[in-house]
Amino acid sequence: MKTAKVPRSRSLRFIITPMIDIVFLLIIFFLVTTHFVKSETLETVDLPAATQATNEEEVPKRRLVITITKEEQYLVAGRVVSWPELEGIILETESGTGKPKEKKDREVRIRGDAASRYELVKPILMACAEAGIQKVSFAVVPAE
Repeated sequence: MKTAKVPRSRSLRFIITPMIDIVFLLIIFFLVTTHFVKSETLETVDLPAATQATNEEEVPKRRLVITITKEEQYLVAGRVVSWPELEGIILETESGTGKPKEKKDREVRIRGDAASRYELVKPILMACAEAGIQKVSFAVVPAE
């Protein structure tokens, strides 16, 4: 018995639809990511000058940026938060257990206006110490 021979085409076909889907997903991911990064520094603040300011080489993955405005408001991710809310964000606990999350890789960056009072910064530093966050930095501009 003879088997039927089906003529095969020798050309290769690339299915590019999944590749186009992946490219669009990557574009959306990077657009959303840049929006969140920009929203942290969206509020213009007159930063204090420092003589020993250095540029950081690497931005940590888990950085909480807290902005203190001239009007004595706390901003996190571009929205105004009260002190109890901010303290809850800093002292973040695991859901259900009440145990604090691992803080060793977290960092807090304080963007305080030069005209803001230290009384607004001190509770943030105390909450970071209570939470076990050791990496606390201040955003400053280099003094000329």
